[in-house]
Amino acid sequence: MKSVYIIAINTFREIIRDRILYGIIVFALLLISVSLALGQLTFAEQARISANFGFTGIHISAVVLAIFVGSTLVAKEIDKKTILTLLVRPLSRLQFIVGKALGLIFVISVVVGCLALVLAMVFMGLNVSVNHLFFIGLYGVLLEAMILLAYSLLFSSFTRPIMVVSCTAGVFFIGHWLNDLKFFAERSKSLVFQQFEAVIKYLIPNFEMFNWRSLVIYNESVSVGELFWASIYAISWFCILILITALIIRRKDFA
Repeated sequence: MKSVYIIAINTFREIIRDRILYGIIVFALLLISVSLALGQLTFAEQARISANFGFTGIHISAVVLAIFVGSTLVAKEIDKKTILTLLVRPLSRLQFIVGKALGLIFVISVVVGCLALVLAMVFMGLNVSVNHLFFIGLYGVLLEAMILLAYSLLFSSFTRPIMVVSCTAGVFFIGHWLNDLKFFAERSKSLVFQQFEAVIKYLIPNFEMFNWRSLVIYNESVSVGELFWASIYAISWFCILILITALIIRRKDFA
């Protein structure tokens, strides 16, 4: 565990210095600022618009970090041959992958936390209460980002970063369209389309399970059981993908 912790901390420090991180933060802050400007046009809906744009900015930031930074997390180590100096130590490839993943998860959590603090101050300025629904919405964003990161690491174990970004982005969009895909498959007369839907739901997680961002906007609720099973669902996907990644990395020769 000590080796995993060291890799995670070093990965965290390395990513924090990356310029793309600050670009993402600036983009999210601008999106939150735009929400305030648009809210002035419809005063009655200002809180809802601000919440919608604010959570969208946080969501996009977490997704971009998971996909774009995750796509180069292992590839950079392989290209620079620094992975060789790590793997000659008493360190398994699974520990290496887990450490890298945890490091980026820490970064995503910090970014989401900082942006959430800004959004919370916006809410307080609009006299909107920051309650448990606010944090549940953020938790859903983190769960989704965690799975996308695992997919990025998986794809990066056997292809180039540009393909990793494309494939992971495809997973992101399909994962949010699974409910629609199921709806059309049930009403389709095409056996091929129905079989495609039956297969794809086992290969890609349903990201709409973590879409709790509307809870704050519409003041809806979510049960403890739903939160629990969604967490188990996300952690299971993450662990399975990380194990597969470690198995693929284990078979590669980096010499």
